[in-house]
Amino acid sequence: MSALEPYGDRNLRIGDAERTKLSELLRSSVDRGYLSLEEYEKRVGVLMEAKTLGEAEEVLDDLPTYQALLDEQEPDPLGTPPWVKWLWFGVSIPIGINLGVWLILLATVGPVYFWPVWVMVPLLVVAGAVTAAERAIIRPAEEERRRERMRRKKYRR
Repeated sequence: MSALEPYGDRNLRIGDAERTKLSELLRSSVDRGYLSLEEYEKRVGVLMEAKTLGEAEEVLDDLPTYQALLDEQEPDPLGTPPWVKWLWFGVSIPIGINLGVWLILLATVGPVYFWPVWVMVPLLVVAGAVTAAERAIIRPAEEERRRERMRRKKYRR
């Protein structure tokens, strides 16, 4: 698997601006001691002749600075949105109140029919369905939009 796969097509053409930035990355690798001057010259020659991202990657792929740059650009996975957390918080309030009343009745009156189930089940079904929809439909779509924005931003530089 290519290190560039998450960021776009390896057959995408590159221009002079990208070649210049990538050659600066090679120069910084010389400064840090990852490349010798003669290896640097060979790699810059290949880089300047490269027409696609895949060809450019061949001279960069084994450099820690390049890998760190790619890792830095990977977006963090989306967490649970605040509205889902508030949904569950809101659902827990009437459930908690009804369970509390039922427990008080159980302690004072004795065995009582478990009527809080009529409050709990509909609320849990709705909250569970909304949460499942968020994780199965909304979150993947948002992740895809974030990856696409990142890919566009990367190629604009």
